[in-house]
Amino acid sequence: MIQALIDLLQAKIAECGLEVLSRYPDDLLVHDRAMLERHAFPGATLAWMVGHCHTHFCVLGIHPEENVGVTYLTNLAAEDRFFVITVGAGHARLTELDRQAFSALATTPVLYKADGTTTDYWLSRRNGRVGHIALEPVGGWQDRSYRVSITPISGISEMDRGALQLWGSKSVAKASGSLFTRFEIEWQPAVAALKAA
Repeated sequence: MIQALIDLLQAKIAECGLEVLSRYPDDLLVHDRAMLERHAFPGATLAWMVGHCHTHFCVLGIHPEENVGVTYLTNLAAEDRFFVITVGAGHARLTELDRQAFSALATTPVLYKADGTTTDYWLSRRNGRVGHIALEPVGGWQDRSYRVSITPISGISEMDRGALQLWGSKSVAKASGSLFTRFEIEWQPAVAALKAA
């Protein structure tokens, strides 16, 4: 599925006459591929901006900071093109948007919410818990990293697993005050659904 999506994006880049694959191929083929492997799950909606020198993704409806990210992408270059990608089971649909419609994606409803502190919380979707996230700092101040322990609820969807991973990474940035803090995610065995407090 991921390779088919990369092929679709490469074809669109060529159709639009953009030079990113000749200038910075790793932007799509390495960095974006890694993001897609984590977040292009069935049910996902992705905002994609591509230009001559860059490509950027935001995962919509999962975390508020990702939604807001689309507004930052609308003013990078005049030649940039804007798309929304809806991911299904084994397929994806790519739709081009104008700059204003792309910016409006920031209002996509966020399906998940956290209950707890930045470093220890339950993540819920539609009032049902999907898992628990706990952060533990590792190392001293000069070599600080985080261990992110994720305990999913049994039977959650791929989208819920992707949301847990995204929220965990966003929590590291918030706890550390930096987007560049290293972290490692450790998935714990799934637990039975618990009633919300």
